[in-house]
Amino acid sequence: MSYNRKIIQTSSYIEIYEYEKVIFTQDENIKNTKPKKERKKKRNFDELSTEEQNERLERISKTRKNSRWEVMRLVDTNFDKKTSFLTLTTKENIQDRNKFNLLFDKFIKRLNYKIFNSKKRLLKYLAVLEKQKRGAWHVHIMLFDFPFVPQHDLVKVWGLGGVWINKIDVDSKSNRGRYVSKYFEKGIGQELLESYGKKSFYSSRNLKKPEILKFVTFEETEDIIKHNEVLYETEYSGKIFKNGELLENRIKYKKIKID
Repeated sequence: MSYNRKIIQTSSYIEIYEYEKVIFTQDENIKNTKPKKERKKKRNFDELSTEEQNERLERISKTRKNSRWEVMRLVDTNFDKKTSFLTLTTKENIQDRNKFNLLFDKFIKRLNYKIFNSKKRLLKYLAVLEKQKRGAWHVHIMLFDFPFVPQHDLVKVWGLGGVWINKIDVDSKSNRGRYVSKYFEKGIGQELLESYGKKSFYSSRNLKKPEILKFVTFEETEDIIKHNEVLYETEYSGKIFKNGELLENRIKYKKIKID
């Protein structure tokens, strides 16, 4: 597959990426025939050389940015009038991330069963783990198409500490992203730095995904822009690997509001 134009559409906006050079992606069948590289044991940040630390921080910065955009797109695509925001904390100072993650997953299963009376995962959610100052983990969860559940019932289902829930009431579609950034961005960055190699966020498999189109064209995008407001646009330099060389690839980006 090759492309020099990528369009991503959510419920309220369209993103257009225009690449100066055509990008050629590797065929999956060819990719799968390559011998698997032996996995190296992941080293802690402090075990790396200064150069390796800088490289990892650069990768984390890029991944953090990509994860933030991915989360915002998922929120915008799935947001509805029954979207709620839930935060869970623990009385016990749980500093083991894997232990907390297991407790969080069990909570999702119990909550799912309480609402749908089924073991089939029907709950729609997006979540980010975050560390408190005392070192304990807690979690922020965005719940989509979520029915009213009394807080005391949620406290019973969680059973490990504090529960805070509120319906998300934003005055405009554009404010959804700001709401997400406020609560999720810190957790995403922290996860990537302190839990390198782990997921930066969690989401249920039943969420609607934004529509993504990739194709080759040399036509302008004026028809898309003509009747819609441009929310943001920029131009920056990316990289492309071609014929054994790492080349600069200029990228034009536009974010357009859908009326």
